[in-house]
Amino acid sequence: MSAHHPNLTLFPRGLSAGARLLIYALISIAIIAADLRFHGLDRFRAGVNTLLFPIQTFIQTPNLTYERVTGFFVKHAQLQRENDALRQRFIQYSVTLQRYRSLELENQRLRTLLGAKQATPLHTQLAEILAIPRDPYQRQVTIDRGSQQNVQPGQAVIDEIGLLGQVTRVYPFSSEVTLLTNKDQSVPVIIQRTGQRAVMFGMGIDGSVEVRYLPHNTDVRTGDLLVTSGIDGVYPSGLAVAKVTQIDLSSSRAFAHIECKPLAAVDRYRQVLIIDGALPAPVPTEKK
Repeated sequence: MSAHHPNLTLFPRGLSAGARLLIYALISIAIIAADLRFHGLDRFRAGVNTLLFPIQTFIQTPNLTYERVTGFFVKHAQLQRENDALRQRFIQYSVTLQRYRSLELENQRLRTLLGAKQATPLHTQLAEILAIPRDPYQRQVTIDRGSQQNVQPGQAVIDEIGLLGQVTRVYPFSSEVTLLTNKDQSVPVIIQRTGQRAVMFGMGIDGSVEVRYLPHNTDVRTGDLLVTSGIDGVYPSGLAVAKVTQIDLSSSRAFAHIECKPLAAVDRYRQVLIIDGALPAPVPTEKK
């Protein structure tokens, strides 16, 4: 029996290193092609992955543990801050609601004593803004409620913040709402702090309206809240409309120039409320 030669290798003597590299490369390409076409190494790959999974998990455990611990404390602190803010807001709302109920009961008692008529509660229906005109000079929106849903011209439209505008044109399943900022759109208002009646007009500019025809000695301040007066029979009284942002009492003007910012957020929300029961706006008659 012949002894194993110590210099015996896989390749016979005489093959160069380049030839060996070429053979190894061909074998590798063949294995890759067989794996891609016949998936011959799927079981081998799955087995290797199964064997390496515990090692990978062990190596990643410290990092995952650190992230979970730090994430827990960060989320806990964030939730604690949010909880404190919500609790404080809840307390403020509770106090405001208690005062509101107390004032409402007192108002009812005073109206009963004076024999005054009780304020009629508002009834609303929800609508969604469908479209905003591309014309930059039109301050109108289209909503998804029409005559089939008992919408009528003249009804006030509000959001959760304040008065948005007025229904001016009604179709069977949609309606057009003219916004407060529309050029010369007028709303009778009251300066809530003083009770001064005034008329607010749109300026044709987004986010800006003005109060006209008030004398220079009018008691008005920046930040005063304007609410609807209800004397026109179109807008119910007490709806928040705008806040005073700029006052010009210069003598060069015949009246005080008071600019305001509407409170309604037509550029941020799609849902609005249509107030039912508002009287239709008077239709202007043509002069002959």
